[in-house]
Amino acid sequence: MKTRPSLSRSVLSVYAYGLIILMLIPMAALVPISFGDSATMSALPEHYSLRWYREVLGGSQWRESFSWSLVTAGLATLISTAIGYLGAYLLVHSTSKMKGVLEIILLMPVMVPTVIVAFSTYILSNWMPADSNWLLIAVGQALLGLPIATLIIAAGLRDIDVSIIRAAVSLGGQRHQVFLWIILPMARHGILSAAALSFLIAFDELLVAVFLTKPGLETLPVRIYDAVTYELTPAIAVVSVFLMALIALALIVGNCLKSRGTNAPH
Repeated sequence: MKTRPSLSRSVLSVYAYGLIILMLIPMAALVPISFGDSATMSALPEHYSLRWYREVLGGSQWRESFSWSLVTAGLATLISTAIGYLGAYLLVHSTSKMKGVLEIILLMPVMVPTVIVAFSTYILSNWMPADSNWLLIAVGQALLGLPIATLIIAAGLRDIDVSIIRAAVSLGGQRHQVFLWIILPMARHGILSAAALSFLIAFDELLVAVFLTKPGLETLPVRIYDAVTYELTPAIAVVSVFLMALIALALIVGNCLKSRGTNAPH
């Protein structure tokens, strides 16, 4: 009788690890491709070298694309997190009958196809100055991250005991003081998680950038898309390996900070 649960857990573990490995194989295959010496992509290159790492690190196009992605994704993160916090605060604490309408408006970008958001920002660009395309890309990326940011921050705000806020107000705390010293520290995990996910969504976004790209303004996903379409060299695998390494590093640092916060004396 006692062996059945243990056997079930073992089978489930093997099944789960098998699925994880199966999903990771396509990404792992990029590592040997990135060290290939030939001009074409091969899963098992005949000769290995750092040729394409030098091409990517020394090429201005890849660096500029990475810089533009950082700029637009960073601005999009600020916009989606700030608006997401305000929307989440209203959803959690407002008693207005219009709260349902507000929730639909905030979640609308995730319900409509991404191409609609991209096309709407493209139409908007016709009435904007020609050099503002990078700003519109950030706005479009922020729209895509806004629903996720709102939901995550709202979940964090719901965990805050309202009596603590009322006590702070009753003791004479002003709105900005209550926000800075009471709400923000208690909701920081939700806000940081929302910002991190918003950044990833914005950094990975392609359609909005494709609609608004122009010479001299090319985000990294657009650069990768062009490279896959017209070049198809191991440079794409090099960029992918760099991005995977950065994400892994960010996850390790985040996990270390989380562990330090959990083990810190209260």
